[in-house]
Amino acid sequence: MSAARTEVREVWANGHPVYLGPGSLAALQQRLDGIDGDVLHLVLGDSNTLRHCLPELLRHVPALREAELIEVPPGEASKDIRVCSDIWRHLLERGADRQALHVCLGGGVVTDLGGFVAGTYKRGIRFVNVPT
Repeated sequence: MSAARTEVREVWANGHPVYLGPGSLAALQQRLDGIDGDVLHLVLGDSNTLRHCLPELLRHVPALREAELIEVPPGEASKDIRVCSDIWRHLLERGADRQALHVCLGGGVVTDLGGFVAGTYKRGIRFVNVPT
């Protein structure tokens, strides 16, 4: 039996790398290994993705094992300014600065919500979408 082939395709969108294909999570780990300093990592997900997908993410990206978890309810109702406010408050309470890394684990609701929150917190913090 031959070994499974892992191919990660890197494309660039507006100056930012996008990793596609099997091995993308390993590529994320490599990028995180390259970040200097003490950086607060946060993982945003809904209750479904945190239960079912977070273990797999942490298996491939051990740099996130100590990340702060932020859970939102599943579904379109989470696209709400009150949910954004709760997440901003969480970021403030954890001392998130502009160097923080916000990882959005989920589908459209989580990635839309997380991208908006990351883009508006302290004039923007780094974020990574890990679509499920």
